[in-house]
Amino acid sequence: MDGHWLPEAGVRMLQRYTVPGDKDIVFVTRKHWITIAEPIATALVAGVVMLLLVARLSEGFPEAGVVALLLWLALMGRAFYRLVEWQFAWFGATRRRLILTYGLLNRKVAMMPLEKVTDMSYARSALGQVLGYGEFVLESAGQDQALRTVDFLPSSDELYRVLTSTMFETREHRDAPLEAPARTVDPDEVPTEKLLRPDHQE
Repeated sequence: MDGHWLPEAGVRMLQRYTVPGDKDIVFVTRKHWITIAEPIATALVAGVVMLLLVARLSEGFPEAGVVALLLWLALMGRAFYRLVEWQFAWFGATRRRLILTYGLLNRKVAMMPLEKVTDMSYARSALGQVLGYGEFVLESAGQDQALRTVDFLPSSDELYRVLTSTMFETREHRDAPLEAPARTVDPDEVPTEKLLRPDHQE
């Protein structure tokens, strides 16, 4: 696994929620940048509109500039919040679990054991095919699923191969037959003549 799927910030975040014996992180990634494109674009467009309105209405309505500035600041605050929230949200997997961390003020962690995943579907919208993101839908045997849909995943084709490979390895390890323990020989069960007879005779 190359560094593309193991960014240092994401690894540190997932390590907060791993348990002993579950330290082997397979991959971790943020969601696609498209999730923050709308609030940033809205704030930039609003800034241009604000300048035009202030230039045209400032003489007749001086308070219009103040209102436009307040609205623009609100949109900039929204964009900044969404950007920071995106930076602290991570989706990753260890050899045992899938983990999704999200939320800034209210931190949330959703988890699903890999051995509980019975099926997984993968979809890409038309825009997702152009920009390179997709959506995973996970099915498990339980009815209540803390982690079911993970959308806007970047490099989704490659990530799908990584995740399915990890799932198959987990199932093979789980279904592999246990090796029989080596049988210890009780000296009382061995005939006396075998214990006294040397291995090699000259």
